[in-house]
This record gives sequence, structure tokens and C-alpha cells, in this order.
Amino acid sequence: MTVASKPDGRVARREGTREAIMAAATDLFAARGVTSTSIDDIAEAAGIAKGSIYYNFESKAGLVEAILARSSELLTEALAKAGDGRHGRELRAAVVTELLELLRAHPGGARVLVTELFRTERSWREAIANWRGLALAPLIADLRASGVPADRAQLRAAAIVGATLTAGLEWLVFDPQLELATVRQSVLESLGLD
Repeated sequence: MTVASKPDGRVARREGTREAIMAAATDLFAARGVTSTSIDDIAEAAGIAKGSIYYNFESKAGLVEAILARSSELLTEALAKAGDGRHGRELRAAVVTELLELLRAHPGGARVLVTELFRTERSWREAIANWRGLALAPLIADLRASGVPADRAQLRAAAIVGATLTAGLEWLVFDPQLELATVRQSVLESLGLD
């Protein structure tokens, strides 16, 4: 006979603590950068003991990797929505739209991601490469299917994602009053996808 287990309040508390740590770290990393943010800073911002960070993430690098993994999960969901039966210009426009919506919903995470994207010496480089691969894959596949050579398809996909991220961060930092539709149209026009 098996006994059904009762929900454990410790699991819920731990998940709440992890979320508080990740939220505080994301905000601080976005504002100051990963290198300039200490574990003490994160603990203070999260309102927890420093040891809780090490208990939940083992290190600052582990925390960064968890934030990037969360970004990859969100990106996977957004790209699945964008790719739903779309091809060619329609797919590319949908990817731009989903990336901009993701940036608007998670601006701190986006800033962390963009600032870390080209820092190849970091221990979380694999997490960044995973995010990049996810972001480019549907575009590369679609471009390749339309006859674009592999090397050019990768660069074109990177241009679409890079232009969208740059314009999106420009929007959120310097022109947050603009509507998503205005930003989307500007990006699509710049990329020749309108």
C-alpha cells in the first residue's frame, strides 16, 4: 500500500526563494552587468541570506546559467508560436514580432542576454550558444529551404535576430512610450520584410 505524499511547503518556499533570487539578479545584472554585481548585492536585493544563493545555485555562474536557461525556455515557446505553419517572409515577420514581445515582457533578461551574447570567455558560454542556436534555427531552416546557401542563411538569420534585439532594447531603454506595433513595423521595414 502506498501513501500519497502531502505537498511539501519547503518545496514551494524553495521555489519562491529561487524566483526571488533570479528576479533580483536579473535586475542587477541588467543594470550593472554580471561582473560588477556581487552575491552580496543579489542577496540584499532579494532580501535573503547570502547562503541561500549558494544553496539554490552553487555559484554566481550557476545563477547566470539558470537565468539564461529560463530565457531559452521562453524563447522556445515564442518561436513555436511564430513558426506555427509559417514560412518565408511571414515566418521572419512572426519571429520579429515574438522576439519584440518577449523583450517587452522580460526586458531585464533581454539586457543580460544581449550583454553576454558575445563574451566568449564566460563559463556560461554554452547556455548563450544554446539560446543563439534556438533563436537562429527556424530562420536558418526556412532560408535554407528557399535555396539560400548555409553560410549566408546563418548570417541572414543572425541579422534578423540581432536587428530585432538591438531595436527592441533601443525601444525599451530610450523610447518606451512607443507602441509595439510601431517598433515592429520599423524593424520589418529596416529588414525589408514589410
